[in-house]
Amino acid sequence: MDIVGSINPPSVSGKRYFFTIVDQSSSYKIVKFLQKKSEVFEQFQATKIAMENAQDKKIKKLVSDRGGEFLNNEFKKLSNECGFIHIFPPPETPQHKAFAERANQTILKKARFLLGGLNLPANFLADAVNTAVLLSNLSPTTSRENHSPHFLWTDTPARLSRLRKLGCRAVVYSLD
Repeated sequence: MDIVGSINPPSVSGKRYFFTIVDQSSSYKIVKFLQKKSEVFEQFQATKIAMENAQDKKIKKLVSDRGGEFLNNEFKKLSNECGFIHIFPPPETPQHKAFAERANQTILKKARFLLGGLNLPANFLADAVNTAVLLSNLSPTTSRENHSPHFLWTDTPARLSRLRKLGCRAVVYSLD
């Protein structure tokens, strides 16, 4: 797990940070946006519950840096209560948390490419990041026997018919 920010300018919804969780076995990525770094614990807790419910498996290991948003009593207590190991690699060793570090580099590179290619303003970075993560999760990879992270995570093929170009005109339908 790794956090990115402060993003300047903030997103349209006022978010300045995001954190990325990468499932090591499938390479499935989840990104959550935050207004303040102090929101990371609450967002992680909710994401952890959703991930464990989706997979019917418990988190066994969490790797993060030694930032104050991760190295605190809240995370320590949660780790003890839930039975996962929280690993803090030595400082200045991003290779020890390579999954999230590499994922963030790739996500940001794709997001900036999307913004530039569509001439969107910088405050749409969060939307571009979400699109980059979606495309990453849907793309097959040779390191996973040509399966997509989405397929490995959900055990269902992706529904690609609903994909649209970032920035296209859209109509929102309500089921109510």
